[in-house]
Parts: sequence; structure tokens; C-alpha cells
Amino acid sequence: MRTKLGLLLVVLAAVVGLLWSLGLGFPRAPEAVDAVRVRRGDLEVTLAVPGVVEARAVDLAFQVPGRLRWVVAEGQQVAAGEVVAALEAGELEADAQQARHAHRAAEGEVLRARAQVRAAVGEVRRLEAATDAARAQVRQAEAALRAARARLAELLANPRPEDVQQAEAAVRSARAAWEQARQVLEAQERLHREGATSRAQLEAARAQHDTLLAQLQQAQAQLDRVRAGPPQEAVAAAREQVRQAEAGRQAATSQLRQAAAALQAASAALDQARAAALAALERAAQARAARRAAEERLARAVLRAPFAGQVTRVYLREGAVVSPAVPVLTLADTSRWVVAEVEEADVGRVRVGQRARITADAYPGLVVPARVVRVAGQVDTRVGTRVVRVRLDLESSGPLRVGTGVDVDIVLRRVPGALLVPVEAVASAADGGSQVYRVEDGVVRVRSVQTGERNEDQVVVRDGLREGDLVVVAEPGRLRDGQRVRVRSVR
Repeated sequence: MRTKLGLLLVVLAAVVGLLWSLGLGFPRAPEAVDAVRVRRGDLEVTLAVPGVVEARAVDLAFQVPGRLRWVVAEGQQVAAGEVVAALEAGELEADAQQARHAHRAAEGEVLRARAQVRAAVGEVRRLEAATDAARAQVRQAEAALRAARARLAELLANPRPEDVQQAEAAVRSARAAWEQARQVLEAQERLHREGATSRAQLEAARAQHDTLLAQLQQAQAQLDRVRAGPPQEAVAAAREQVRQAEAGRQAATSQLRQAAAALQAASAALDQARAAALAALERAAQARAARRAAEERLARAVLRAPFAGQVTRVYLREGAVVSPAVPVLTLADTSRWVVAEVEEADVGRVRVGQRARITADAYPGLVVPARVVRVAGQVDTRVGTRVVRVRLDLESSGPLRVGTGVDVDIVLRRVPGALLVPVEAVASAADGGSQVYRVEDGVVRVRSVQTGERNEDQVVVRDGLREGDLVVVAEPGRLRDGQRVRVRSVR
């Protein structure tokens, strides 16, 4: 009897437990859950890859040996061209200063030589003008001499036979005319005595006779002069003019010789001045080269930043002996970028121009925008995988240091205006699909949904939900359809 009673109690306890688990017969407290509203927004499909912050960095070293006089502090920001280290260079500075003085003196000599050339050119031009004027005077004197000699020759050539013949012909013509006038006068006198002509006619015949007689006398006098030849005083005067013209030509010729000699001397002086100027230019070029060499030697005693950046390491301190090509410090560029390693299977989805977000565990809350600028053309082999290096330029490096490991989210594509739910709100259904637990009046209802694109945080719901629906998040699979719940928070 006791055995049967014990068996009955066990069965009764099992039935009670089953009813309790099913929520039948006994009231059960609602399950506390976290929920989220289905919202409409843009989904970014990203590819998460690891990366490292990189920057252009160079080791700076002197080209000449020496003792380090000064070096910039480690971590300091420097501008392009700024001095970051210097050697003790007293002797080099003295050599450079001496070379500068020598160069300035050589340049002054060039200026003086050029002034002398200009003066010599001016003198040559002046003497060329004087020589041209002397040649013109010689030509004028020679023309005057030729004219004087021609005049003298003309005087000495008289009387010429043709001149005598011409004068004799003039006398014969004048005598014939006079003889005719004489006969006419005699006839008029005879007729007047006879009373056959008037007094007026007689006087006219007499006047014509006198005129022709005077012409005869003039012709005879001209014949006498021609036969007698030129006067001695005219010949003497012509000879004196020839002598003066010859003296003028000699004076002009002498002046021309003097001007030509002066021009030749000035031309020689100009050639010398030009030669001196060329020599001065050559010495100035040598002095310039010596100055440049001295300043270059001095410049090698100073290290300058080739670009703006930060001094990340300093290897030597003041007073240290420096050897050529031994690094003194390392300079990193202030502009930095990230190199990410994308697995070979995913690299086909990465393109130049895609946006990305950079985060780092070392800087919580920091998100740096970036953009893909280069995808390597080769595949590198790593332990257990094959990757392609992708470079991303940062919009602003912020506090990121060179060598910092970062997480890179490359935005592959963007789905605008989609219904979105958190990834943790979607569970797997028995038929292999997806489902969510929607809260309706304090009870959860299982809803089959059709999902689309997703990223690490959210999923696109294409069918099965509406904007504003409340769905459970955080392990919804532990609930059952129709279970009463209490929403303790809504995101």
C-alpha cells in the first residue's frame, strides 16, 4: 500500500512539473526582454580587415665627419628645410666667409673691367667719327687741289690756236661791218652836201659807223690779248692757289694719319680692356665656384628636414663623434596612411575610391574617415593565407602613431532606405529560413522574415516586418511563440 502511494506521489509530481513548464494551470511571471524598433535607414556593407598606420620616414645622416654640436629633441615637429642637427664647423665657416669675400672682390673687378670696356668703346667710336671727318677733309682738299691745278693749266695753255682763230675771225667780221658802215657814211655826207638827204639820216649813218668802229676796236683788242697770252699776275695767283691747295691736302692727310693712329691705339686699348674683362669674368667664375664649394661644405655640416614631419628617434647626442652616413635621427612625415591586408578571396570587392572607417583599440571612440587610393598588383603570402596590400589615405591622422595596429572597415556598397533590424534580433528557423520575435501586447510572436544585405551590426528585412515593429534582441531563441514578456528596454 505504501509502495502504491509513493508511486502515485511521483507521478503526481511529474504531472505538476510538466504543467508548470508549459505554463498551464499555474500563472507564470512575464520574461524580461530587451527590444528594438524596426527602422528605415541606409545600410553600409563593409569588409573588415586589419591594418597598420604607416608614414614616409627617413634616416638623416651627415656626409662629412665631425663632432655633433646640436641635435633636435626627439618627438619634436619640424618644418621642411628646418635645421635638425649641426656639426662643429668653425673652420668651414671661416673658409666660407673667406670665399664670399674673394667672390665679392672678383665681382667688383668685373664691374670695373666692364666700365673700362665701355669707356674704350666710347673712345673708339669718337675716334672713328674723327677719322671719318679727317677723310672728308682730305677729299675736300684733294678736290680743291684738282680745281687749282686745272685753273693753272688752263692759264698756261693760252693762247690756244682755236682761241686766236676765233679772235681773228671776230676782227675780220667787225672790220667788214665797219667798212660797210664807213662807205654808207661817206655816201650820206656826199648826198647831204648836195642836199639830197636830211641831217637826221646823216647823223644815223654816222652813229652806226661809230658803233661798228668801236666793235672793231674791241675785237682787235681781244685779238691782241689772246695773242699776248694770260697776264703774269693771273698765272702767279693761280700758282699760289695750287700751292695753298697742296698745303691744305698735306695738312688734311697728316690729320687723317694722326686720327687713324689714334683709332688704332684706341682699338688696341679696347682689345686689351676686353681681354681684361674676360679674365676678370673667368676669375669671378672661379671665385663663385670656390664660394659655392665652400658653402656646400659648410651646408654638409648641417642637417635639414627634407619635409615637414616629426622626429621619431634620435640616435646621437651633442658632443658625439659623427661618421659619414651614420644615422643621427629618424624623421617621419606628418601625413600618414593605413596599409590594410585584404585576403585574396575578398580583394575583388575592393576598388579605388571606396570610403572606409579606421578605428584602433589604443584610441577608444576614435573613428577616422579614410579612402582607398591604391590596391597592390601582387599577392603576398602570409602564414596560412594570401593577402593583397591596400593603401588608404586618412582624412586626418589625429593621434594615430606610425606602426599602430588598426581595424579597417571598407564600405563595399550602400543600401539606401531599407528596413533594418540588429543582427542579434534574427534567429534561424527550423526550415532553414530566418525568423524574429515580435512583441505584440506583451506577448512574443514568431515571425518568418526574408532578409537581404547585412553587415556586422544590422540586417536588411525585405519582407515580414513593418517600420516601427518591436522585436526582441539578445538571444531571442530562448523564447517561444505566445510567451508573455516584459520589455525592460527599447533601443
